Amino acid sequence: MSDSVVGREAGSGIPGRRLWLATTLMLLILVLLLGAYLLLRKPAEVTVPAPVTAAPAPDPAFAARARQLEELNRSLEAEIARLGREPSPLACPPGTVRRAETPAPQTPAVAGAESPPATPAPLPTPPSGGEAAKLAAPELLGLLERATVLVVAEDSIATGFFIDETRLVTNRHAVESAKDGRVFVASRSLGQVRQGTVIGASSQGPVGATDFALVRLDGGPAAGVLPLTSSFGKLAGVTAAGYPGLTVLNDEGFRRLIGGDPRAAPDLNVTQGAVQAIQQLPGGGTAIVHTASILQGNSGGPLVDACGRVIGMNTFIAVDKQQSGRISFAQPTDALLVFLKRHGAAPTVDSRACP
Repeated sequence: MSDSVVGREAGSGIPGRRLWLATTLMLLILVLLLGAYLLLRKPAEVTVPAPVTAAPAPDPAFAARARQLEELNRSLEAEIARLGREPSPLACPPGTVRRAETPAPQTPAVAGAESPPATPAPLPTPPSGGEAAKLAAPELLGLLERATVLVVAEDSIATGFFIDETRLVTNRHAVESAKDGRVFVASRSLGQVRQGTVIGASSQGPVGATDFALVRLDGGPAAGVLPLTSSFGKLAGVTAAGYPGLTVLNDEGFRRLIGGDPRAAPDLNVTQGAVQAIQQLPGGGTAIVHTASILQGNSGGPLVDACGRVIGMNTFIAVDKQQSGRISFAQPTDALLVFLKRHGAAPTVDSRACP
């Protein structure tokens, strides 16, 4: 009997041991699963709010410049969309295209146009004695670079040139859309976009009639000035300087200017030719016919001789599509000098011959 009891007690310990091992194994598996979860789980994302700081007070000068550049950007974008048009047989580049037989209304282009000053300034004494000095190509180009500028009005681009340190001239039709007579002036020599104000303009008329505007530059003197002359003849070599639209639109400096860079400006375009004729036009004006190539955007730009003196202002072109012909016209300085004297300006005049 004692042996049977001992045998039963020994056999009853085996299931208990198995139960303990199973429990231990399950706990171990749970610990491993918990560890794996803690290692593999995605950490919680915590959003830390940015510190709140007071906005700096706006700079009035910066805000004014930003508004100016926004206005310039809108004007230039409008001009880009407009410059793709083909010129008419007789056109003023840029600006409203007019036919020779259809005169425009005889109204002033800007307020105060054709209002002469109380005391017209006398023209300076022209240089005399001998001949004017012919300029080498680098000297002529440098003079034109300093004195010729891009002029941007409300819906057009054109060219102008300085007659003294604070005033420049261009075509009236190129700035007649300027709001309150305000225009933008730019060139690489100026260093940054400047503002200008139209202070005098000729009346509207047919193509070939007097077409001038006088602009006062704001913010400092010009980098260069061009003298004027009426001493020239047929076959005289000439150079036209300006900012034709088809060239300007592909200029990186112009694209940066449109993008809001006030220090950017397109490269000056120059072409050479010769005087073909001096014509009396049906509208009553006089024009210099020449072979230097000009396009829309050259309006108001200088036509200079080999001595670097302005003999005329490039104003319009004639195009013959059937014969693929193009003729360039400039208004001579005689008419420009009368206009400038009436508005109190006294440019440098050199009447000597250019060899």
